[in-house]
Amino acid sequence: MLRWYLIVPAVGLALAIGVQFFEPFGETAKPRPKHLAGAIPGRVPGGWMARDLPLGPTEYVEEVVERTLRTDDILNREYRRGRVTFGVYVAYWGAGKMPTRLVASHTPDRCWTENGWSCEEVRFNVPTTAAGRALAPAQWRRFRDPGGGTTYTMFWQLIEGRSYDFGDRFNAIPSPLEWWKDAVQQAVYGSREQYFVRLTSSVPFEEIWNDPGFVAVLSGLEKLGLGAQPAPGARGGQGKD
Repeated sequence: MLRWYLIVPAVGLALAIGVQFFEPFGETAKPRPKHLAGAIPGRVPGGWMARDLPLGPTEYVEEVVERTLRTDDILNREYRRGRVTFGVYVAYWGAGKMPTRLVASHTPDRCWTENGWSCEEVRFNVPTTAAGRALAPAQWRRFRDPGGGTTYTMFWQLIEGRSYDFGDRFNAIPSPLEWWKDAVQQAVYGSREQYFVRLTSSVPFEEIWNDPGFVAVLSGLEKLGLGAQPAPGARGGQGKD
């Protein structure tokens, strides 16, 4: 006698693997030329000194990160003024490059905790503005690193200009429901153009949010699509505001 409760999940898993990188409409990736370094200003007012940071502590680690992420463009920049720092990290994938659910799995919730960081406070879908203009709601976290230092972070994922809905949960473990939903959406739409944006700060964001230098960086992010959102829709990149 066939045990369908065992066979059905196995078939489902096979189908999920099959659509992992399947592009049914023959979508050809046409990424934008490298643009992040110019979109986010390096020189900002307020006495901040900027520098671009490597993706890892060694060349080997950096190469591993690049092979894992497979980005079309990436920026990792730090701004420092005295003892205060803030950073901006932006990764970009052109259409056809990376499934939404894989991008959504590389958040501080997962990557930082796997490297010994502990999350001490979480806030979901926090309303944000830049110079009075609304931005997409952010995922807000307060982390403590292995050395005892505190880092505040906010992050977003944009799919064709629409904000991905991470839900009201800490995403160290991806949501099975969202994973399947994204798998179906990829089978229908293909992998779409995406940005992952992360801001970090050594002090609470409230202390620097209206600083001219920080506002300049936010304005650059707004132009990349972090500004006014399209009409609300489903999760997984179908729009949420």
